[in-house]
Amino acid sequence: MSFRLLALTPNGVFFDKEVEEAYFPAPEGTMGIFEGYTPICFSLSSAGVIKIMESGKERFYAVFGGAVSVEADKTTILSEDIEDGMTIDMARAIAARDRALDLIDGKDPNADVERARAALNRALVRIDAKSSQEGGRKS
Repeated sequence: MSFRLLALTPNGVFFDKEVEEAYFPAPEGTMGIFEGYTPICFSLSSAGVIKIMESGKERFYAVFGGAVSVEADKTTILSEDIEDGMTIDMARAIAARDRALDLIDGKDPNADVERARAALNRALVRIDAKSSQEGGRKS
């Protein structure tokens, strides 16, 4: 049994596919959606990982804010940004994490610490999505 999952960003349709299950990071915790789920709208966490079961296989996506609308005929994700865990560059995400940690640790007295914390959060979500997609390998 499956349902239509549509992901939209300001750049357009990110994906439109049939899935068996979808798990979303919400402020209250993970929301799991299945075929026939009661219509609902909810906010996504500011950053987190979406897990989708597609053709019996797990897929992971980094998502940065937004909302989910569950309707009878489809579920729609509206987000500022979504990244496929399969295409995330792990080395680049690790380098971004390390740069952000250096800024937070005060190695640059002119650093914007709040911006560095946001960059760190985004890097950690990318690392999580990529490592989950690769079977749980963490860096």
